[in-house]
Amino acid sequence: MSHYRAPLPHFNFKSKIEKCDEEFQKNGNFKRINNRKNNEIRDMFIKLGENGYSDASCFYSLGNTKILCLIYGPKPDSKNTTYDKGKVLLEVKNLNMDISEASDKSDEDIKNLLMECISNIIILEKYPQCSITIKCLIIQNDGVKAQIQMRDMIISITINSIICPNTKRVFHLVDLDKLEEKYYRSKYEMNTITLGICLNLRTVCFFHGFGSFFNNKTLAEVIGYAEGACRSLGCEIKNTLKKYIAKDKPGTTTLPS
Repeated sequence: MSHYRAPLPHFNFKSKIEKCDEEFQKNGNFKRINNRKNNEIRDMFIKLGENGYSDASCFYSLGNTKILCLIYGPKPDSKNTTYDKGKVLLEVKNLNMDISEASDKSDEDIKNLLMECISNIIILEKYPQCSITIKCLIIQNDGVKAQIQMRDMIISITINSIICPNTKRVFHLVDLDKLEEKYYRSKYEMNTITLGICLNLRTVCFFHGFGSFFNNKTLAEVIGYAEGACRSLGCEIKNTLKKYIAKDKPGTTTLPS
């Protein structure tokens, strides 16, 4: 019986990482291990539409991160008859195989954060005595016909910062993937900041960070990086939504400019 040998990773992959790491520690010349620029976001894909099971659906991917969002409603809700504005029900489910207690806690944190943000940007006064159910399925972690009126769009991004051990220079990295984050965190001290902004209102809706080498200068740099990345990402998402709405029936609610 012939033996099957699984293909090995690229023979030079590890040495390339080691060379990047060696040059960084020696000269302070930083290069990301996946060749992306420090402020470069992963490739993004968005598909909007209906699926026959929900009022709207959105499939969103950023690199290897894949999320499916299903929206039901707004629909009359007998449990909500005493309220003069609508109610949002949110479900977040992680379909990753490597589910752990830590990831369960992370999912709950994400759900609470999303719930707070979504409830504030949807114009719930337009939907009294109704409920809007949103189901987010995180397929892998590395549409809009419901016509729900919203005050704004929320865009968020995570920035990680590392220090060169030799030069003590700080480098800010936008949108790390799973491999990058694991590698850099094992090698260097790392700060992490997640910023969420309302795109049109130009206000910060959430700000979360942790790390040990924050100061006024690095914090200002990180926020500037995050704002730029959010606006770049938001413009692409807004253009996609506008193109989809333009194909829909007349009378569809338009997005704010």
